[in-house]
Amino acid sequence: MALFKKSAEPEPTPQLTPTHTPGGKKSAPTPTRREAEAARRERLNPTLSPKEAKQRDRQAQMAARDRQFAEQENTPARVLMRDHVDARFNPAEFAMPILLAIMAATLIPALLPYIQYLLYASWAYIALMVLDVVLMWRSYKAKLAATHPNTPLRGLLMYGFNRQMTFRRWRRPSPRVKRGEVV
Repeated sequence: MALFKKSAEPEPTPQLTPTHTPGGKKSAPTPTRREAEAARRERLNPTLSPKEAKQRDRQAQMAARDRQFAEQENTPARVLMRDHVDARFNPAEFAMPILLAIMAATLIPALLPYIQYLLYASWAYIALMVLDVVLMWRSYKAKLAATHPNTPLRGLLMYGFNRQMTFRRWRRPSPRVKRGEVV
């Protein structure tokens, strides 16, 4: 029977890696089962200090907030609103500095006789902003109806107005289109 016949080549013996030092002794005692299980649990679920736990929770909350923000901002109506606002020149973008300058001018005693005119200037600028928002909203609704019919408009007017009021470099998400570009 060829099955039980010894072959001419000897089988290689497996090489064992020594788990102890060359002197014959181990470097540390074998851990007990309880210690080994505790070490495994610690690797899987590390015990954190309160400061580390707060930091990890904060990072998880920030990641969840960023995911939710991205999901909310990527709706077609909002993307179109962002591009529509970013492609326009918006007088509302400069409202805070201009209105603050007008208010600061009212505090100068030499300009006291002209306070009435400064008040008229601030009201005129606010009227210009309102007119610009109305024009922006009308043109946006027409574009939205052409590209995405039957899309709800809820919340988009204030979203566009808030985006208009924010300085261009501070807008989040960042503008994708340049001013004057056709959207």
